[in-house]
Formats: sequence, structure tokens, C-alpha cells
Amino acid sequence: MSHHAATRRSGTHSQRNVSLSLSRLSCLVALLLPSLAVVASARNFTLREDLSGNDFFEAFNWWSYDDPTLGAVDYVTQDRAKSAGLSFVNERGHFVMKADSNTVIRRLGEARQSVRIHSKRKMGDGILVARFHWMPQGCGTWPAFWTCTTDRWPAGGEIDILEGANDQGPRNLASLHTLHGCHITPGTSELHTGVTDKSDCSYQPGCSVRFSEDNTFGPGFNQNGGGWYAMRRDTRAGGEGISVWFWPATTPISSLPAAVAAGADGSAPKYVVTNANATGADRSELDKWGQPAAFFPNIANATASPAALTGSSDEGVCQMENYFEEHEIIINLTFCGDWAGETFGTSGCAAANRNVTCEQFVRENPQAFRDARWEIEYLRTYTDAALTVSGPMASVAVVALAAIALVLL
Repeated sequence: MSHHAATRRSGTHSQRNVSLSLSRLSCLVALLLPSLAVVASARNFTLREDLSGNDFFEAFNWWSYDDPTLGAVDYVTQDRAKSAGLSFVNERGHFVMKADSNTVIRRLGEARQSVRIHSKRKMGDGILVARFHWMPQGCGTWPAFWTCTTDRWPAGGEIDILEGANDQGPRNLASLHTLHGCHITPGTSELHTGVTDKSDCSYQPGCSVRFSEDNTFGPGFNQNGGGWYAMRRDTRAGGEGISVWFWPATTPISSLPAAVAAGADGSAPKYVVTNANATGADRSELDKWGQPAAFFPNIANATASPAALTGSSDEGVCQMENYFEEHEIIINLTFCGDWAGETFGTSGCAAANRNVTCEQFVRENPQAFRDARWEIEYLRTYTDAALTVSGPMASVAVVALAAIALVLL
């Protein structure tokens, strides 16, 4: 008897069994899906990396290519940065990355050496926390702490957490860069303490929020002993959006969320609850986050007005799942370029330096960059473990998948 003959003869019986199995399976799936939905909708972020000191040399790549922002900078490799003293761990155990402050650049076409690092691990939704004791300052400088897509910018998005140029603080500017179709409302908002600087998030200059607190950038930030920056990204469908917080170094540790306050000693909590329904200790932690300095809301197209969708009104719309992919974490210091170069004159830097160009100032004045450095105690990421089914629910899911496989066989 051939295999095909046996298959034909048992066909009716097999079809009946398949129908019964599918019926039972549909019941199982109906029971399973609500539980999976609960797992997927939770916003409990789990500690993924907690970096300090020499960890940065393993967790980041040193960018040694041309500056995409057209800065007058020579980004160096990790080996070169180490040998030249541009990347090191200081006596306090803090990671330092800085500009060359010894060399006069005499030849046109050459530039001052500096450092730009990109995380090896990418980050999607989650929380990014950093404790900075010092950030680069000085005329001609353009420091930034940000996250960005790795392909087809601005498709995939960019989030600028800490950024400015030519010491034009003392207030930080947090920004988003996306494709067309993402807008935030102008002016003030009860959802954050800052003030909207630009509303249209597309391309350059992007949408931005100017912080209301002094000492959040540049010399004022450094004179105050630095502080803590945190960014929460919640860009999935139904997510809240993107928030940026700042706490000055004078903030009592007891007033900070544990994920921010914990030192570089392994004491950081293993998870952060951001669900508004949190209770007990989680509720207390959630309250400590307080109101962000900058908030970019995630507003679905379906809930926006026609005018907002066309950009013809001040109403916000940004269906963030369409604009943000996984990002690298980037910390860098460039000079001049698209921002610091264009504002060198209006910042007062040109007038204070014989009205030279930004590029000439950077080449000829190495002593001006002795304070152009990042000093970082720690950087930690909490990522969205909620979207990964684990524990008992994972077992149920495996059973369901196995049942599907048996039925199809």
C-alpha cells in the first residue's frame, strides 16, 4: 500500500480530528491572549546595563570618521584617545572623554582632536540615566548626550537629551528629530516644566523644549557640580511618549528615584515601575520622578484633528511607533559645524576673540579647551522587558505553539 493511498483513505478521519483540535486550540488561545496582553501592556523597565569607569571602553565604540554635523573636529580611535589622554578613568573612578587642549593647529584642513562614542548595544523603549560631574564648556564647543537611529536619518528618529553650543545656556535644550508628521504644541504645558522652543519635529532643527531651570547646561551646570539626567522612552502604540528629567547635584539623594540616586556600586534597583497604578513602595518611587523638564507626547493619528495631521494647527500629533526605531546611545564633543559655527557670532564668542571665525578660534587656541571634557560617574539603561513573555506565561505560550504544530502535522 503506497503512502499516498493511506493518506487518501484516512483523509476524512484526519479532517475531523483537525477540526476538533482547532476548536480546542481556539479556546486555549482565547484564554491565553488576555493574559499575554496584560504582560505586553505593563511598563516595568528592567536593568540592562550599569556602566562606570573602565566599563565604557568595553560598552562603546569610538567613532573615528568625519563629523556628520560638519564640525571642525578630528574624532580619534579608542587607542589614540587613550594614548593621547583624551579618554581615561580619573582618580575618582569617573570616565573622562575630552578634547585636545595642547596643540595649535597650524595647517588648514586639520582639526582639533576630540572624542565621540556610540554604544554597542542599541536601546528601544526604556530609561536611560547618567550622572555627569562635568560637561564640555567653552566657545566653539558643541557637546551632546543623545540617542539616534543607525540608518537613514531621520527615519528611525533622534532624541537629544543634553545639548547646546558656545555656552549659550544656562538652560539645556532637549529635542526630537523625525520624518515629517510629528508635531508638539508650542508654549508652556502642564505636562512639563520647560517651554517649547520649536514645534515641528521633522528633520532640522527638529522640535525642542528649553528647560526652565538654570544650571542645566555649560558653565552653570559645572559650577553647580553637575547633576543627573534621565530619559524615558515609551514610544509603542498607546505609550506615553518621551520624557527628559534633570536634577542638580544639590538635590538630596533621598529625593531622587532609586534608579537615579544609586551610585556606581551595583546598588541600582533591578527594575523601575512606570505604571500609574503602582502601589506601596513602587508608588513612592514613581512620585519621586515628578514632572519632567521636557515631555514629548505620543499622540496617535486616530486621536488627532485633521488640522494637526496636516500641520496647519498648533495641536500636537506624533504616532511615535512610526518614527522611532532602536537607537545607539551617543556622547560626543564637536566644534563649530552646523550649530556652534552658525551661532559663534551671535553668542558673543566672535566679539570676545577679535572677530575670528569659529574654525580659526578652535585651531589656534588650545588653552580654550582645557575645560572641554565629559566626566561621567555612571550610565545605566533600563529596557522594556514587559514585551518579552517570560515565566509561567511563557510556558503557556510554548504549549499553545506546540498544540498548533501538532494540529498542522
